[in-house]
Amino acid sequence: MTTTPDREPTLTDVVEQIIALRSDLEQSRQALNDKLEQSRQELKAEVERWDERFFQFQRDNLTTARTIIITAGSVVILSPVLQALAPAIQTVVSRLAGVDVTQ
Repeated sequence: MTTTPDREPTLTDVVEQIIALRSDLEQSRQALNDKLEQSRQELKAEVERWDERFFQFQRDNLTTARTIIITAGSVVILSPVLQALAPAIQTVVSRLAGVDVTQ
């Protein structure tokens, strides 16, 4: 732009200024689009990591639940058997220990 304090800008000067501003705006827009795309990619990667953490947590919970169910079932099923065998087990242990248990 070739303006001096003594003269007003010409139409050519204004057009050049508008072209320069438009170019700056286009560069700024492109930079913002690039940053937005980068943010989208980072967000997508973070969501995938959280999804994987969630599903791993679910698998761990499922394993824990199965273990608890199997243990509870074993106790319910085996407790009557152990109660029935308790006197026999006590007698065997007493004999091995050399203690006389009379009831």
